[in-house]
Amino acid sequence: PITLPMDVDKIAFTGSSPVGHKIMEMAAQSNLKRVSLELGGKSPLIVLPDADLDQAVSAAHIGLFLNMGQCCCASSRVFVHD
Repeated sequence: PITLPMDVDKIAFTGSSPVGHKIMEMAAQSNLKRVSLELGGKSPLIVLPDADLDQAVSAAHIGLFLNMGQCCCASSRVFVHD
């Protein structure tokens, strides 16, 4: 697993809570690497450097406020590459 090698300094994971727990356990067994987790239904919208920013803003707005934000896939977190 990618969490065990000593030359990996950080793990970022988006997904389920059970897998996040396993990642934390394995990261602690190696070099106690830093871990960033987005777990349990907080659907992120990730904006990459080559994205059309106007489209990304529109998608973020629709993604959060569609159905008044009451859906399991509401993009309630936005990560923009810096």
